[in-house]
Amino acid sequence: MRWWVLLAALLPGCSPSPPGPAPDLDAAARDAGLAERGPGEARPASRCRYRFRHRPAGKVAAVLVAGEWSWSTPEALSDPDGEGLYEHERALPPGVHAYRFLERAADGKESWLLDAQNPYRKVHGGIENSGARVGDCARPLLERRSFRAPRPGQSALARVAFVSADDGSALDPASVRVTRSHELAATPVAHSLAGSELVVALPPLAAGKHTLRVEASDRAGRAAEPLLLPFWVEAEPFDWRDAVIYMVLVDRFRDGDPGNNAAPAPEAEPSARYHGGDLAGLRAAIEEGYFDDLGVRALWLSPLHANTHRVHLEAGRGITAYHGYWPVRARAVDERLGSADELRAVVAAAHRRGLRVLLDLVINHVHEEHEHFAQHPAWFRRGCRCGDPGCDWTEHRLDCVFAPYLPDVRWHHPEGSEQLIADALYWLESFDLDGLRVDAVKHVEDLAILNLATRVRERLEGGGQRLYLVGETAMGWGQHRIEDSLKEYETISRYLGPHALDGQFDFVLFHAVASPVFALDAYGLVHLDYWTRMSRDHYPEDAVMAPFLGSHDTSRLLSRLSHRGQDAAHPKELLDHKWPDQGLPAAPSEAEPYERAALALCWLLAIPGAPLLYYGDEYGEPGGSDPDSRRPFRLPAARSPREEGLFARVRACARARAASPALRRGSYQPLDVTEDTLVFARQHRSDAVLVVMNRAPFPITRSLSLPPDLPIPAGAKLGWTMDPAPNADPPTVSAARILTVAIPARTVAFLHP
Repeated sequence: MRWWVLLAALLPGCSPSPPGPAPDLDAAARDAGLAERGPGEARPASRCRYRFRHRPAGKVAAVLVAGEWSWSTPEALSDPDGEGLYEHERALPPGVHAYRFLERAADGKESWLLDAQNPYRKVHGGIENSGARVGDCARPLLERRSFRAPRPGQSALARVAFVSADDGSALDPASVRVTRSHELAATPVAHSLAGSELVVALPPLAAGKHTLRVEASDRAGRAAEPLLLPFWVEAEPFDWRDAVIYMVLVDRFRDGDPGNNAAPAPEAEPSARYHGGDLAGLRAAIEEGYFDDLGVRALWLSPLHANTHRVHLEAGRGITAYHGYWPVRARAVDERLGSADELRAVVAAAHRRGLRVLLDLVINHVHEEHEHFAQHPAWFRRGCRCGDPGCDWTEHRLDCVFAPYLPDVRWHHPEGSEQLIADALYWLESFDLDGLRVDAVKHVEDLAILNLATRVRERLEGGGQRLYLVGETAMGWGQHRIEDSLKEYETISRYLGPHALDGQFDFVLFHAVASPVFALDAYGLVHLDYWTRMSRDHYPEDAVMAPFLGSHDTSRLLSRLSHRGQDAAHPKELLDHKWPDQGLPAAPSEAEPYERAALALCWLLAIPGAPLLYYGDEYGEPGGSDPDSRRPFRLPAARSPREEGLFARVRACARARAASPALRRGSYQPLDVTEDTLVFARQHRSDAVLVVMNRAPFPITRSLSLPPDLPIPAGAKLGWTMDPAPNADPPTVSAARILTVAIPARTVAFLHP
């Protein structure tokens, strides 16, 4: 069964109706005030046509299609060649039109179905349907016919077809404009015409990201929507499994321009005010090579939309919108973080170094001052507050609000849905971004993810480079049995697939191991290996998941490893504290938490996926609960020797990952597992790495037999990426393919031929 058929079965409103009479969708539309337009409201005539295709799973007597143009009079699809593919064409005006297929069996039973081949969805009359997107045939169209991104030093050709408007007006050759954008400059590109086809010749290009932009009009002066082909020129095609993702909370990172700092907000708590971090500071860090040095391949930036200037109270404490999650403008960069030009400069600097840039997209809500809420209140809803009595986060996931001043988005509203997707495309296109981190996925209607992803793929992947859409579906608290986590895996997975998200943050793995294994010692490395394998087994095979050990929504990793409740001086309760007068975690005075942090973070960098580093965790920034977990980033000069020691170990592991295809893209194969030690192999084609891990506070020696299919030969001397035990010889594989390795205390090491 195809993935999207399975998805159709999972999403609300996507299952076939029970046998019986057709649902009265016209009546539902009238009840919702969404009936068809009356006289004088007719849509403009057009020769636009949409081809409906449907292949039934079994034998049927007839296949029909009905839509919002008239639910009560379904139109028949035909199968002229008898091969089981039914087709029908219908003239439709520009826009997105709701429809469903009707299968009629020989005994007269009927089933209404969504289109399994079309991921787009539209709600009409309160019912979720498939959505037929019809272009404006009164305008010409530019279509990519062929293109392949070149390697460094290679030339390439792109073929683009000019499709005339419905009146047949031909291409105006003088209107054709082809440019290539690279960093912050656009350069004209040579092209030729062969009838209505443009042949674009690209000379050998420098490494980095480029965007080919094609513009043209017809002889009547009507312009086609510009065609964008973003692509990368790089020696090795990038795979999102290659990425180490680094989250930047922009206001808390670096202050590069004090001139844009926010006005004082004395009514807010000091730790919940703006601290001055901005895009200029981020750009400086990029250009200084901080992320290159750390082995980072992608940046996740906190939301950059203009946010409210108001201070809101949380349990009597004043909080500002420094975090970016209270947007008031759809397409404006917050002036306290920088300007649109500074954002473009940040992205260009990142691309110059091969860094991808993801923007945090807030799709669940807006602030009540938002321009869309003021102009279109029907696009939003109010509800109970998530987490209050009778307002469970899961049971009311779609109709609860995060705060009374944050109206919830109604993604079932067709016009609102289309506008919010257009706004997301604006950010991706205008700033040459490489993907999105999608906030609060389970709190929006499922069609939001399908429709957003579909439009992103259609609009911005013509150059062959997949944009990475990674979601946050927060769940999985505290389960330590696979039976208790199956629904968690299923929910997170329902948003993954070729027409949805590429990956999600792995909350099940986080809750199973982050504190239980690395801080509390409640479970050992058998548990760690088990849950790593469960993630491999229970998410879709093609998903690029993002494992993590900390984020802006959790207490700091180092503080969890320090305040384990091991004695009166280290109470776990401090991890839940937010404000200074409650008592907050301080930097540890002992070495053990830093050793535990190195162990945890190097494990994270050794497992499959695109691991997340939360800013500051690489050197051990302490902190309790939000906002204390969002303390300002500190430069190396302000760090202690222990913090710099942790940074050096994390950097070594991240750079080893960057240098090894096996550590980035390889399989996961446990070879030797005890409560205190873990040895697993990562293998990609002919490249193999052994990851050896010891969580005990003393060295341990293990002997293991290497599998015959592991490409590490007998007699091989294996190198270490971390310092081996003092005066130890490099481990050697015996003639019988036995490896004996002494693993230092609290160490993760990578062994390779």
